Amino acid sequence: MKKFVILLALLIPFGLLAITLRYMVVEPKQPSSLASMPLQIGDWKGQDVPVSQATASVLQASEVLLRDFVNADGEYVGLFIAYFRDQKYGSQIHSPRHCVPGGGWVVEGLERVPFDLGVRQITVNRMTIAHKAEVNQMFYWFHTRSGDLASEYALKFDLVRNSLLFSPTDAVIIRLTVSQRGKTPAECQKVAERFMQDILGDVRKSLPFATL
Repeated sequence: MKKFVILLALLIPFGLLAITLRYMVVEPKQPSSLASMPLQIGDWKGQDVPVSQATASVLQASEVLLRDFVNADGEYVGLFIAYFRDQKYGSQIHSPRHCVPGGGWVVEGLERVPFDLGVRQITVNRMTIAHKAEVNQMFYWFHTRSGDLASEYALKFDLVRNSLLFSPTDAVIIRLTVSQRGKTPAECQKVAERFMQDILGDVRKSLPFATL
């Protein structure tokens, strides 16, 4: 009986901590403002793409930006940014490698590659996706209070870490899509890098991360 009481005394605090970490939300000091990003950024002209109610329901993101950009040379980049004010129960980021096949695309390749943001170099996921005769290169990564992350496992570890520190668990996924038509994967990456370097300042202004 004594052992049971001791065990119960140890389990109750851990159980309460687990419940607290799962449901407690530490609000970021600043909100996101993705809608404020201009449609014209440098040489890039953008057009908003509506996000369906079904997609929004699955994402459970706090704010989503889906926009197609084209420059004067006819280069196209599809931009997707989803910001999550917290990643607790019911609102965790979905990985593109699981979501993309649901849209009819086939994942033909996935690798981690260095990616030049101009101000720093990060590691991102480069995914080759195909649908019928169309082939695209997709680049995506995550950003949290800890910085840039490419791994979904690192994202989950970061969630636990920030929860234990009672810090905001907000996060964003940034995804760039470049058509491979007439280009090599490396050339597609150069387009994506130039694009991200051009818009990084505006992305910084629209998200509450000092590390971005």
